Amino acid sequence: IDQWKSTGNEMAVLTSYMTDIQGSLDGNGDSLRDTRPIMCCSDFEGTMPARYLRHGAQPEEVPVIKDMPMLEPFWAAGFSFSRAHFKLRVPYDGYQPMVFQGEEIAIGIRGFTHGYDFYAPRESVAFHEYAEGSSRRKKIHMFWENSRGHQGEGQKSLRRATGIIGMAPDVDPKTWDHTEEDRYGLGEVR
Repeated sequence: IDQWKSTGNEMAVLTSYMTDIQGSLDGNGDSLRDTRPIMCCSDFEGTMPARYLRHGAQPEEVPVIKDMPMLEPFWAAGFSFSRAHFKLRVPYDGYQPMVFQGEEIAIGIRGFTHGYDFYAPRESVAFHEYAEGSSRRKKIHMFWENSRGHQGEGQKSLRRATGIIGMAPDVDPKTWDHTEEDRYGLGEVR
């Protein structure tokens, strides 16, 4: 909360991918990290009509700006902290089933056009079990385990995600669902 307040910005969203929990916490659960990930490594993935901007592994280093969160260009689903009005004005699009990669750019652009600014936290505040060798991680079920019963839905959802924000002008508008487009579309602030 103090990090969010330090931005001095009602429209601030603290957001990043979470730091790997391996080697990050001491025996009391306190962070051993003085680094922060920042959302900046992104590239297009896939081919049209299901091409989308994907965030890759993010750099995590000791920040040069140490006393406050730092502006960054993208929103991350891993960690997102803001006033509740962000979630009310820029809700997850319920018409995009079976999407794991690709919704972040849509929410980020929608948030930006609603007037929100994205910041990397001063330091890592949330952690995730990324380690492939972790016995705990192997027990976690993933949503794509159910993908057989939803063939084609992910691609259709990605067409909507890119189409609704105007990022895929070559995608035929007839190929994606326009339901509640005003609710899940771009804002009018910028």
